[in-house]
Amino acid sequence: MRASAALLLLLALAVPARAEDSRFAGDWSGTYVCTQGSTGMNLRLRPQGDGRLSGVFHFFPLASNPQAAEGCYEIATTPDGDTATITAGRWLMHPPNYVTVDLDAELDEDGTLFGQVIGPGCTLFAARRAAPRNLPAACGAVVSTR
Repeated sequence: MRASAALLLLLALAVPARAEDSRFAGDWSGTYVCTQGSTGMNLRLRPQGDGRLSGVFHFFPLASNPQAAEGCYEIATTPDGDTATITAGRWLMHPPNYVTVDLDAELDEDGTLFGQVIGPGCTLFAARRAAPRNLPAACGAVVSTR
């Protein structure tokens, strides 16, 4: 029994943690621009234990653009250094006439997550680390691993 415990400890120490997990994991808050105009966004990314992250993309209207809708969908990524393509999954709360978008993301030196929004009529996004926010109940669903 002691040999088994020692072997497990040795294996745990021999497998390095993926630094990318901790750099991209967490809650992010910012804005992005698509055809509906400037829109608020919250990203929630959680490690899946194998280098992958999964979570939720939540978007909402800003005071400067109150006609934007609110919605959310699952997201997943496998970061590569300071970059990651965050890929859209299934809708959790789907407003009419909206499509999911992917993000080509980078982390800069000051901790800003920024990049290109990949979708029709979309341009850029930027987000900063944020304290966990209460999301609508539909968006707070447990996300599946991919």
